[in-house]
Amino acid sequence: MGTIVNDTDSTESKSNKLTSSNNDKSKGIEDLYTDKIRDGQWFWNTNAEQIFSEDSTIVAVGHASAKSIVPLELLRYIYLQPHDRIYDPNTHTISYLQTRTYLPVKSLPPKEKKRILVTGGAGFVGSHLVDRLMLMGHEVIVIDNFFTGRKNNVGHWIGHPNFELIRHDVVDPFLIEVDQIYHLACPASPPHYQYNPIKTVKTSVMGTINMLGLAKRVKARFLLTSTSEVYGDPEEHPQAETYWGNVNPIGPRACYDEGKRVAETLTYAYMNQDCVDVRVARIFNTFGPRMNANDGRVVSNFIMQALKGEDLTIYGDGYQTRSFQYVHDLVDGLILLMNTDYKEPINLGNPDEYTIREFAELIINEVNTSSKITTLPAPKDDPKKRRPDITRAEQILGWKPRWPVKQGIEETVKYFQRQLEAGLI
Repeated sequence: MGTIVNDTDSTESKSNKLTSSNNDKSKGIEDLYTDKIRDGQWFWNTNAEQIFSEDSTIVAVGHASAKSIVPLELLRYIYLQPHDRIYDPNTHTISYLQTRTYLPVKSLPPKEKKRILVTGGAGFVGSHLVDRLMLMGHEVIVIDNFFTGRKNNVGHWIGHPNFELIRHDVVDPFLIEVDQIYHLACPASPPHYQYNPIKTVKTSVMGTINMLGLAKRVKARFLLTSTSEVYGDPEEHPQAETYWGNVNPIGPRACYDEGKRVAETLTYAYMNQDCVDVRVARIFNTFGPRMNANDGRVVSNFIMQALKGEDLTIYGDGYQTRSFQYVHDLVDGLILLMNTDYKEPINLGNPDEYTIREFAELIINEVNTSSKITTLPAPKDDPKKRRPDITRAEQILGWKPRWPVKQGIEETVKYFQRQLEAGLI
């Protein structure tokens, strides 16, 4: 299938292998990746950080300290093409292929191989985390109720000996034996979490109680993915983990904002009262492949509108600011946090700040469209500024964003283009 080399290749040799597709202009991306699998050319070193090519383009993701380094080509092979289907644009039909092969995963000794539960693992961020954990060689169990998650996001792993997918809602108890729990389950975009605000609160509260109870019972390490929304419409800028926030407890965003604040309260209550081993990540705006095309978030909205030749819609004057991190950077941070001994909350986000209008212009230029920018009234309680202070992440985890926003936009636009071509959106 493929070959994994730990320490036998030179850095120059591995770099050449990771960047070889850039030198072959005669083949499409699918042909290049298929040839690499057929010829057994997937090589990477989990213990050395060969992250950038000579022109400063990112060619691998992960951190040596967490043994999570994976070549970018391997991940792009997963999310930039549909593997098991053929789409006919003339009849608008999809033929599913039965033959299935899997990408190579690390072969870990039993003492290093962990059983890891990922709640919400079929969602945008969760599915990228699952890819990385699988490639690292762990056993991964995903539970998801598929409200916002999609089976397609993890379909390439179904049937793999190390993978299990279970349809389950975290508001109901769940029993399993695991070593680590990444608790991501909760709708995260305003249209989704405002669709059923009571269910959103139940997911954040009851779902977190159930997963913390599981962690207590089996003595698993528990990581809560909280959010920058706990800071509300901040009066402190940038926002450090010590800031308590400015949240409207009865506004339209409260079901999510306050739900996550209670989830953090529960997490530390279980730590202090029952000695549960916990971690908390406060995630700032994140984008990348597998975002839901209709989730109402800034990036997916802008890209879909630009690809369709429509005007880009900005809510408000467009001068409110956000900080956008690429999903691979976030996954790096989550894995590092899970595998460190630090228990206080840690911000994971990109401190580079853009106005919404600037970000819209970036996407218009990337798609090369004639779309214009139009404005609509701003939604209630929409934060005017959002930017993380990542000093704690840099000092404790040795983490900071590596992905330039422009390269992340290129990857994300390419993903949505391929989804449109394949009839998936």
